[in-house]
Formats: sequence, C-alpha cells, structure tokens
Amino acid sequence: MSDFIAWLPDADTLDALEALCAALPGAFPAMPPLQLRRRAQLHMTLRYLAEGLPDDPAPLYAALADLAARTPRLPVQLGRLESWPGADVLVARPAPSDALDELFAALDAVAVACGHAPEPRRPRPHITLAYLPRGLSAAGLATPAPGVLPLPIDACLGSLSLARTAPGRYDSLQWWPLAEPPCMSSDPHPR
Repeated sequence: MSDFIAWLPDADTLDALEALCAALPGAFPAMPPLQLRRRAQLHMTLRYLAEGLPDDPAPLYAALADLAARTPRLPVQLGRLESWPGADVLVARPAPSDALDELFAALDAVAVACGHAPEPRRPRPHITLAYLPRGLSAAGLATPAPGVLPLPIDACLGSLSLARTAPGRYDSLQWWPLAEPPCMSSDPHPR
C-alpha cells in the first residue's frame, strides 16, 4: 500500500476520461492491446507520501484542510497524450499552469512540515490512461489525427483527497473541497 495526495476527478470528468480510454484502441490500431485503466483507477497524484501516514495523521489532515480552504478550484485542461518509456504507460497531461505549480509547491511544504522528506523530483502532473505492452517503444506511438480522440478535456480540480492504493482501485481516506472560485464543478464530491 502507498499513501498520496490526489485529485479524484468528478463524475463528468470521469465520464470524459472513460470515453478517451475507450477511443484509444481505435486511435492506435497497429498497437497490441492496451491495458486500459478502469474508472476507479483514474486520478492525478499531486504528492506522494513515501513515508506513509504518521501514527497521528491529525496534523497532516489539519494542514491539508487549511490549504484546501484557501486554494481556489483550478481549471485543468487535459490536452495531450504522452507515452513514458521505462514506465510503459500512456498518460493524459494537463496544459502547463502556474496555479498547478503553486499547488504542488504548497503540498510539498505541507508534507515537509508534517515530517515527510522534500519531493526530490519536479512534478509531472498526469492521469494514467493505460499500460503499454512491455517493451513497446514510445516511438511506436504516432500522434493520432485531430478529432480522433476526444481531447481536450476541460475539468476542474476541485478537491484534494488523501488516498491509498487498494487492489484495482484507490481509496479516499479523507477529502477536502477547494475554495469555490475560479471554476465550478457540477459534482462537488468526487466519485
């Protein structure tokens, strides 16, 4: 099991991501079958907590609640696909965003203040859509023609979740809504 802070998309965004996953085989017809992620697996990791939860997670919960209360909801546009060699994954990436970068920095500061080591890598926000067949070169993925995939997906990062891996899914241990502006979600609670 591993613990992490995540964005668990709302129902409308999950519908759009499922449609994107369903369109992938048609967009890459020469590729061997992909292992598509299921609805319960679609999320964006915002900060890993490599050390796990402390014996008393109350300070972490309080710090995340405070951060969520003063962070406005963030518009996110998932507009491009990438395959990552070595990880054998196909991911949807959001457009670059100063606000998203600021959220990553704030989450790292919260984690460090609560006893976690600083994040050693620059965050690469993404939602994993599928696992690629082992050994498939990233060069083997041609960019689909415009209109083949239902992209971009406009979404609203409207909450933070403390999540834990579970077989075939991710469980939300705690959930905090972000402040209302600038974007609104039709579904205030994920899933």
